[in-house]
Amino acid sequence: MDEQKMKELFRATANVQTPEGLAAYQAFAAALTIPILEKIELESIMRQLFTVEELEPGAQASYPVAKSLATSTVM
Repeated sequence: MDEQKMKELFRATANVQTPEGLAAYQAFAAALTIPILEKIELESIMRQLFTVEELEPGAQASYPVAKSLATSTVM
């Protein structure tokens, strides 16, 4: 969404007591959600600890371990 449209939505949120103001408030919040979530995803500390694997919809992640947890010994 371009900057001008964001400014218009923000101005329209001034009165959330009206149906128009509430709708503008919801649209403004939704417009902010996507960039915020993208930024969090890209700058998350978890990306430094783990490898991100993009899976197709419905795909199952499988990570076999060398030894079954049931037969592992604890020291």
